[in-house]
Amino acid sequence: MATMLAGIQLIPNGKEDHTGGIANKVIDVIEQSGLRHRVGPLETVVEGDFDSLMALLRDVHQQAVQAGAEEVLTNVKMHYRTSGVSLEDKQST
Repeated sequence: MATMLAGIQLIPNGKEDHTGGIANKVIDVIEQSGLRHRVGPLETVVEGDFDSLMALLRDVHQQAVQAGAEEVLTNVKMHYRTSGVSLEDKQST
C-alpha cells in the first residue's frame, strides 16, 4: 500500500488544557517512531504506510494511559492516494 498521511489529535482525559504533560509524551512516541511528521497547533500529521500508522496509533494510546490518562479522545484524519501522498503534497507555498 502506498504512503499515506494521518492527522492525529489526541486529547487525554477528555480535556484540551492541563493534560499534565501527557501530550508531550505522546509527541515523544511519534518522534521516536522514525516516521516523518509535523507537529501543528491542533494536530500532528504523520506520513507512513497503513500498518505503521495503525501501530503508531496503538502506541500513542498506550503511552497516554501509561502516563496517567484515564480517558483518551482521539481524532484521526487519513489521506490515501493510490500513487501515494506525502507531507510536501499538503504544504501550502
